Amino acid sequence: MEKVLFVPEGTRRIKPYTYQDCGDFEEIAFPETLQSIGDWAFRGCPNLKKVTLPNSLQSIGSVAFADCPNLTTIEFGENLQSIGALAFKGCTKVRSVDLPDSVFDLKGWAFEGCTSLESIRFPKALSSLEYGVLKDCVALKSVELPGSLDTIKERAFEGCTGLTTLHIPDSVDTIRRGAFYGCRNLSDVTVPTSLEVQGANLFEGCNTLSQIHMSQSNNTFAEELFRNTSRFEDKLQLAVGMIADDLDSSVLKEYLHRYVKQALKLFVDIDNDAMLHKVLNFSFLQEDIDHCYDEVFAYANRKGNVKAKAVLMNYRNRTGGPDAPTDEFEL
Repeated sequence: MEKVLFVPEGTRRIKPYTYQDCGDFEEIAFPETLQSIGDWAFRGCPNLKKVTLPNSLQSIGSVAFADCPNLTTIEFGENLQSIGALAFKGCTKVRSVDLPDSVFDLKGWAFEGCTSLESIRFPKALSSLEYGVLKDCVALKSVELPGSLDTIKERAFEGCTGLTTLHIPDSVDTIRRGAFYGCRNLSDVTVPTSLEVQGANLFEGCNTLSQIHMSQSNNTFAEELFRNTSRFEDKLQLAVGMIADDLDSSVLKEYLHRYVKQALKLFVDIDNDAMLHKVLNFSFLQEDIDHCYDEVFAYANRKGNVKAKAVLMNYRNRTGGPDAPTDEFEL
């Protein structure tokens, strides 16, 4: 039988630190009079498994349920308005979160390090994703962002290595630096052309990004996003991804003409066959590719990247270029 902590009837506020590090209970029975839970109130409760919050609750304080390693289920009341910073940080067994539409204030790092979190539903009226709110949620594969969202702040999705697709709604006009840092399996992203504030290097560390869509074809916007990217590797990835989505930008094409060899070597290095294939299929680059092909193939051979070598050999067979690589380069 599970051990239950009964918060006294009539309680309106649980004071900060009240039950911190308590290991005597697995579940909590809250009274319907409760309106707020203070900072650090249940932080580090090692045996807590389930939290069912009453409809009367309006606010959860900072670090309130952080580092509860066995917490698996969180049921939110329908009148909750605010969730404090780091409120559920490090709750490594929580798999899903369904936030009620009443929530309008979701503070930074609220779910940081929830490494089993596979799905999260955001409130329909949420306007901002704060700093690091989903940082290191490595099990998250996709997320639906609300149409009310206007801002994604620094590090919001940092380290979400399971994230593969992301559609950023047209309502978003601000994305801050590092919002998607280290999302190394993010391969397909849709960026709104309504974006007014672009943090530098938005997709830094997104090594498998191969599809970069825009909500509307807009060369001026694409070129601004490109210029706001300072890392050489990220610029190459953006240029290839956007041109592959049928963007006809002379600025981006000229950049690839200049750095096609570096682009091919980059995609060999980071093992991104999809992007390597895209570059090899750009007809406007064929002459440039033929000039550097042997060097790139030798580079892939030295790196031992068998898949990249296969992609390169397929290009040579398809285009009918010079003789196939010599025996020392055979697969």
